[in-house]
Amino acid sequence: MLNQIYYYYFNSNYEKCLKISEKYLDNIDALTYATLCSFKLSINDKALYYAKQLFLKNATSFNGLFLAKAYILNSKFQEALDLFKKLLEKNDALHDEINLELALLFQMIGKLEETEKIFQNLLKKDLYNLNLWKSYAEIYFKKDFNKALKAHEELCAFCIQTNEKIKQGLLVEKTHFNTSNFQDRLQNKTKENITIAKIEEFLNTQILPQKAYLLFKLFKIEQSLALFQSLQEFNQHSAQFWQNYAKVLEFSSNYQNAYHAYQKALSLHSHATYKFDLAYLLMRMGVEDNFEEGKKFYESRLFYAHNETFSAYHYNKTMQAFNKDGIEAFKNKEILVFCEQGYGDTIMYSRCLEKICQIASNVLFAPQSAMYEMFKSQIKILNQSEKSFKNLKVLKSLPKNFDYAMPICSLPFFMDIKLTELSQLKTPIKAYHRTQDKIKKIGIFWFTPNAIDSETTRNFELEFLLDSLKDTPYELISFQMQGDYKLPDKIENRATKIKNWNDTLNNLSDIDCMITIDSAIAHLSLALEIPTIVLLKPRFDWRWGKFEQPKSFFWSKAKILVVKDEKNAKAELNKLIKTI
Repeated sequence: MLNQIYYYYFNSNYEKCLKISEKYLDNIDALTYATLCSFKLSINDKALYYAKQLFLKNATSFNGLFLAKAYILNSKFQEALDLFKKLLEKNDALHDEINLELALLFQMIGKLEETEKIFQNLLKKDLYNLNLWKSYAEIYFKKDFNKALKAHEELCAFCIQTNEKIKQGLLVEKTHFNTSNFQDRLQNKTKENITIAKIEEFLNTQILPQKAYLLFKLFKIEQSLALFQSLQEFNQHSAQFWQNYAKVLEFSSNYQNAYHAYQKALSLHSHATYKFDLAYLLMRMGVEDNFEEGKKFYESRLFYAHNETFSAYHYNKTMQAFNKDGIEAFKNKEILVFCEQGYGDTIMYSRCLEKICQIASNVLFAPQSAMYEMFKSQIKILNQSEKSFKNLKVLKSLPKNFDYAMPICSLPFFMDIKLTELSQLKTPIKAYHRTQDKIKKIGIFWFTPNAIDSETTRNFELEFLLDSLKDTPYELISFQMQGDYKLPDKIENRATKIKNWNDTLNNLSDIDCMITIDSAIAHLSLALEIPTIVLLKPRFDWRWGKFEQPKSFFWSKAKILVVKDEKNAKAELNKLIKTI
């Protein structure tokens, strides 16, 4: 029995190994392999169950590590934390390994200072472990770019010092050679497992490319570009390197070389991430030919939208028809349009519904549930005075019968909508005719949790807006739904009146000017033809155009203010408001 279990595990047939092991769970070896195979097959609930049984039978530190890992896989972080602390009390041979796993758990749950302390202690014991150093340098990589850069610089300095020690003979390179001399072998065993070549490769391919990217995130663009450029020859076969280099080139408005860098990444690895990053670049440039190429690459976004995509089968069927007959495939057909992205995308791309309504016999539009009431009421109002959306039906749930289905963000692709058409198409949201009040009302919106940890920073501090508008004779109205903030008494908080997007639309009816970040309410405000100032950080999304010349391809009337320096931006914002 055990021989079979060993055989199947050794040959990586984990399904067969697990099946046999489960027949003999009273045997501790079989239970061990059942636990191992459950881990290998990512059957997390089984892994936890068997790991518990194994630890109950034999409470070793090794089995404890199994159980702690299983807790983590099942998101039972407190249980894992408690177990790690108990295991560390044993202070046995696995003490450092347990500490390392504890550090990784701390990192996972956001306790980064605790993570840092553990890594610093581990490095004191294993100073020349480059993998340990890399993990240490990456602790703050996604949360605090300044701290992450400092850690990378610390690692670079350590590597340079180590190479100097090797050159001076203070450390001796470990080389691989055969010798029968016992004394030579024994002496060799005490030498550090590092070489100058290994350290230089480690720096040039793993650490310095990350440092270059951190410089980019901190807007130290010239330093970032120079470092990326110097590392090209060492990273010819790294798709990730070329993707990150392309982002810096793109932000520097070096669009042609950014395009080549994205293509280089794709030639090394045809991954969806590289495709839609290239799509963003192409669509950002505001050139018809580039936009057409970008639309095709943009379809790769659906690789990550499995849960939101209505049906891969129906999408593939739609794609096959389009590849065969083009836009003619959808003529006089019943088309389902579903929404797979955010609220802002739905509002922005909804103006493409006019084109599909011209082609299909019926359009079944299924927006997100929070937007259902808004679109339903707006279509009803529009259909009383015009025919653009007469054959469009807004649905609360997905239908069973239709000819083809497509995501709303794919409409420019499937409907062959050109770049110049985007702002000409009618949006299915009717603009308000606002009364002229003596005291003008300004709506404000400054924060979205969706922007936290995203590739582009979008949020602003409330204080920035309050300081910018403190001496203006306008009534301020907040539409901020989320976030930790306290409004001054003089500002009306309309968020308390809003339960869905139809409420938001109705509460915008008397707003004379909207000041907002890149968010769904910005798109709704623009669709309602409310004069809208969109505040952008220097690194913004493709839909607002080139970095050096921002422009919305969907909303031609949008007033865009890129905030590079807050002091100057306050004056520019006031000027824009007065002009409006």
